[in-house]
Amino acid sequence: MNKTVMRLILGIMLAGWMIIIFWFSNQPATESSEISGTISYRLVEDTDDIFNWGLTAEQIRKIAGNIEYPIRKAAHMTEYAILGWIAFAFLGSCGIRGKMHYIAVLGFNFCYASTDEIHQLFSPGRSGQFKDVCIDTAGTAIGLLLLAILLKIGRRHCAKSAHTLQ
Repeated sequence: MNKTVMRLILGIMLAGWMIIIFWFSNQPATESSEISGTISYRLVEDTDDIFNWGLTAEQIRKIAGNIEYPIRKAAHMTEYAILGWIAFAFLGSCGIRGKMHYIAVLGFNFCYASTDEIHQLFSPGRSGQFKDVCIDTAGTAIGLLLLAILLKIGRRHCAKSAHTLQ
């Protein structure tokens, strides 16, 4: 596949993921909270079923309420880790390499997270907070760290395979 087509595909993927994040951020606070609350409740309920703890509905509700915030923030971090991976691939297709590659992705995602928080100021019940920009950027950093580890392992494996063939 030629580089221009690959860059176009990656650009479309990047824009598409940014639109998905924008769509999630556009949800009113009540709708967003209901989604994360439902996920938290189902997680506790399913865990109770698996381990046969015998929790009451009230206990499940209480535990779910306690984990809703971390679940919501983990979802944000995951969204931005994925955005980081796509941005990394896109910028790589543009010829950016080395440490600058990682810095550019972090900077890009930080800027997008900032605009996302500004956007949330206009969504009912939502608020834009710098703390959330930091959480989103941390998700990017963790995603990039994982990617760097996987790339290093892959390079070692390829080098070892190439050495074995000689």
